[in-house]
Amino acid sequence: MKTLLLFFFIVLASSFGHTQTLLIEDPQELQTLENSGLSFSELVFSIKTVNNKKLAENIIYQSLVADIHDELNDLKKEDPKLGAGMKFNHRLFDIGWLRSPSARFELVGIVNRMDRTVFNPGTCGEIRLIYRLSYEKIQDGTLINSRLPMTINTVFRLPLKTSCQVVAKSWNNVNGKTIKEWATKENLKSVELNFQATRWPSTIRGDMGGHAEYFMRVYRPLPNGALVPSTLENTPDVTLLNKNKELKEELLKWLLKPENIQALDAGTLNIPDKFLTRKVSSFALHGMNRLSNRPFDSIFKKDDFSKVDYTKLKNIYGASSFRRRLNDMTCVGCHQGRTIAGFHFLGKDPAKTIFANSIFSSQSPHMMNEISRRTKYMEKLSQGGSPDSSRPFSERDPSLVGKMNDHCGLGSEYKTWTCGTGLKCVPVIHPENNLEIGECLPDTRIAGNPCEPGTISQTTNSHKDYLKASTKMPCGGESYCQTTKVGFPGGMCSNGCDNLKSGETCGAIAELFGFNQCLARKRPFSECLAENTRPGALQACDNKIACRADYICMKTASGQGACIPPYFLFQLRVDGHPSPI
Repeated sequence: MKTLLLFFFIVLASSFGHTQTLLIEDPQELQTLENSGLSFSELVFSIKTVNNKKLAENIIYQSLVADIHDELNDLKKEDPKLGAGMKFNHRLFDIGWLRSPSARFELVGIVNRMDRTVFNPGTCGEIRLIYRLSYEKIQDGTLINSRLPMTINTVFRLPLKTSCQVVAKSWNNVNGKTIKEWATKENLKSVELNFQATRWPSTIRGDMGGHAEYFMRVYRPLPNGALVPSTLENTPDVTLLNKNKELKEELLKWLLKPENIQALDAGTLNIPDKFLTRKVSSFALHGMNRLSNRPFDSIFKKDDFSKVDYTKLKNIYGASSFRRRLNDMTCVGCHQGRTIAGFHFLGKDPAKTIFANSIFSSQSPHMMNEISRRTKYMEKLSQGGSPDSSRPFSERDPSLVGKMNDHCGLGSEYKTWTCGTGLKCVPVIHPENNLEIGECLPDTRIAGNPCEPGTISQTTNSHKDYLKASTKMPCGGESYCQTTKVGFPGGMCSNGCDNLKSGETCGAIAELFGFNQCLARKRPFSECLAENTRPGALQACDNKIACRADYICMKTASGQGACIPPYFLFQLRVDGHPSPI
């Protein structure tokens, strides 16, 4: 027993040395930290559990699950085609996973967010422990383990004691003991949920390449430990504001105050709670091209911002980019702008994960760029300086050279969103009657580039969004276009694996019909994939080279990264998994 206690003391006191990345994501390190007292159940509910069945005995957790259950039932009442399982055309998140003896919430990342001091006055910012729903279960004699498309972000305020410089320096030697001192019930700010509530496969929504809805919810702790629904940062209550003319006018006046215009430009705006919503959904695919992911477009017209003096602003150049900046700062806009399937961070997969269900890069394109900005912030703070809290749009940092797949400006208001040498800003998918944002693409196409551009209708009901195809883009040479209707949003150029070009790699492409039929027969995912794939050229990717919008960097059999649609990965879809009970 003494030896065991000594072991955990050494683990807690050991430095992990994450000075530069500000992110702990190594699966083995995280497992050690979780086992030493940093599990989701211990930090939020003060109990140690091994699975969600045991966690469901806790009355506070029961209340949280009941909220989710009621909201999923509301979706079912509105949609008779919706249900949990492959037999339904519209697939629903199975609430059973939140009570399953086979499932638990797994620690997948610890993130330093001291740069958020501006949103937490009187503190030194935040530290975030991110958990993903995962399971391990035997199906037909085969052990299946996978994560599911649900994250819980536990946010803790970093208390200001001596100075924030002292806290910043302590991150240089951060260890389990330090994290446990920060991640306490007293410092808990919020518990934030983001999960795929529904998914419609491309066989049902062939025009869009599929459809998914992600519930986003925030819970605040009360002194008695209870969790209650709270407002989502900078995310407006569209229904309330459009019904209440006086409140809408009050918000507009507040936004047009000079100090708030400057804060919006800097990305540090903090809209008062009275204007914000407690429930919101983001929708994939096609991100900010969908009206539902741009809530401020349903509240204000561009003309409402036409009299702003834009000459002294850095990131905003006119009324269109003013409104886009507002949308970008909402939870919805942020999580549908250069993300991976509605998420910014998914965590590295443990070694036991089969390659066909494994993510190569755990970070969204936005987060890849953000880490560099946050590192500079921390370096300045550690040196005793006053770091710059401003941040660019989440979907594009104009101070960086535009790389392939980066968003770029087709209109004058996004003139600084340029492309690097050898790349051209090309319209791919965009809202109807709005051609402002394109993608940086090479003149000579390679595997992974889009080939089916189009325009998306602008409706407040995301179920009625429709993508109208434009003239196909040529893939060049002997390459061909994998179409949107079989699950490749925007189309995807591909070819065989012979004579790969620079920037390409060989990966497995699923044969959609056979693959889904196999899953519907409740056969293991690994078997279905092995029997229903063929080799094909894909865009190569890694932790520095990002995929295009609506694609994710998966791990190939050779251990390299390759870009594919996210729902080709088992862990990013709610359907096709075994029964949770």
